[in-house]
Amino acid sequence: MGRGKELTKEQIAAISSLILVGKDNKEISAITGLALRSVQRWTKKCKDAGKADPPLQKKRTGKARLTSQRTLKVLQRQVDLEPRISAKELREKNPRLLQDVSVRTIQRRLRDDLCFQYRAPRRKPILTTLQKKKRLLFCKKYLAWEPEKWKKVLWSDETTFTVTGNRGGKVRLSAGSDPYHLKYTEGTVKHLDSVMVWGAFGYHGTGVLVV
Repeated sequence: MGRGKELTKEQIAAISSLILVGKDNKEISAITGLALRSVQRWTKKCKDAGKADPPLQKKRTGKARLTSQRTLKVLQRQVDLEPRISAKELREKNPRLLQDVSVRTIQRRLRDDLCFQYRAPRRKPILTTLQKKKRLLFCKKYLAWEPEKWKKVLWSDETTFTVTGNRGGKVRLSAGSDPYHLKYTEGTVKHLDSVMVWGAFGYHGTGVLVV
């Protein structure tokens, strides 16, 4: 098993201060929020050194990163164009850049360096150009309505419950992107062979569901 994560200078200073006031390992772990094993490892170093603040641990050199800034830019551009692409597909698509990079490493770079969230696509009705135009006109028409008028409105809708018709899978979203953009969503239709449920709600509460 590999060594634990390195402690920061601030964490080491906190542990050293608590050692000086007589706190034991469990108390230090609870106060600092650090893992008990990490605290035990550092207090042992202090004990071996004969003081509460031994020399700071040397920074690990580690293995050189296999992904350059250029590689990250290529990954970002391709995922922006194809949000559903997998890390394995990215590796296969870029053999010269990623031939020595594992799929797990590509996944970490997408998540940690490029801040892509990996999630199921939002479900969004498929609308025609005419339907989009009508919805926009509706919003503009009632934009200035007073709250008292909205209190008299009853909203109703229906939805389909089905176990088919979903492509499944997930998409990667870059930081600040719109999750409802067409390329990030899963298209839905209303009339599949399944159960249709109707419901309504208004200012004063919800209505009963009708199957």
